Amino acid sequence: MRRFGLALVRDDRFVCDDVSAASLVDKLFRQASLTLIDDPADDFRSARVRAFAQFVRLYRRHVRRLAADEADGGWIEACGSNGRANASVTSGVRNLPLELREALLLVVLAGFSHRDAAAALDIPLAAVVDRLGRARARISTHVDAAHESTPREAAWPNAAHLRIVK
Repeated sequence: MRRFGLALVRDDRFVCDDVSAASLVDKLFRQASLTLIDDPADDFRSARVRAFAQFVRLYRRHVRRLAADEADGGWIEACGSNGRANASVTSGVRNLPLELREALLLVVLAGFSHRDAAAALDIPLAAVVDRLGRARARISTHVDAAHESTPREAAWPNAAHLRIVK
């Protein structure tokens, strides 16, 4: 769950570094655990789904609160890029909207089935499948665009000394 939480909260609009991401995940995980203690489940699978669902709800509340603070004139430090295109899948996931990122991370990182992810996010199964498709397409275009914008280096930069031998 910690790995899922770190991947979910690592959004360059609100969380800039690993230390603040880890502290936010710990805080949300403690809050989710406290709410689940009061409501014990019969089996592990439903408890796991409910734990992830509670974590997602708490993070959504956190993001809404930050967005409201920003709209009210508050200040949120935005993390700027260093000017070069980042072609990693991680940066593609960070650039996804929250609803796409949640569905993708639940299925890919947390290992949920589509049905369990739909239960955790409290949305229909078709919405999960749709969000997964859109998330994967956006990541693919992000990586492709970054690869096209970076200059390609020769495979053998000092190949002038090589000859073709027959």
